[in-house]
Amino acid sequence: MNRIRPVLACAAALAAVATLSACSDMAVGEQGPEHGQPGHVMLAATAVPGVGAVVTDAAGKTLYRFDKDMAAPPTSNCDAQCAATWPPALAGEAAPMLKGIQDSQVGTVARPDGSKQLTLNGWALYEFSGDMTPGQMNGQGVNGAWFAIAPDGSKVTARPAAGGSGY
Repeated sequence: MNRIRPVLACAAALAAVATLSACSDMAVGEQGPEHGQPGHVMLAATAVPGVGAVVTDAAGKTLYRFDKDMAAPPTSNCDAQCAATWPPALAGEAAPMLKGIQDSQVGTVARPDGSKQLTLNGWALYEFSGDMTPGQMNGQGVNGAWFAIAPDGSKVTARPAAGGSGY
């Protein structure tokens, strides 16, 4: 019976270390919200077979950049009906949590309505209304101007394999 207590203490210590180390690769800023709390936004680098790494949001949806925007200075040229089809990825109340993306490359640009849209290496980030589930890349190459964005802010020109719509 006396041997059970040290085993239980070791198990509890291992669980605590595992929990802390699981969060260590995400940058949240010193005053960032806890994971899953209001104001929490996440950007992650996600590997797509045959395509490479693309940036996704907390729901696993692919994020895109628009060739008619500008990176320097960051400028969004997608408003009104365009923004209905390509909803802007809005900034949360605190710095976004990042996985596989450098925090120095993430910023914001002011939208006409006063909201702040996330940028990556200066490029405004958007979702595509035609992506219904995580892993879809239905917006890839639309009108020759919309492309998934890579973790470094460059545009991804590859397309998912035929029959596959993502990761």
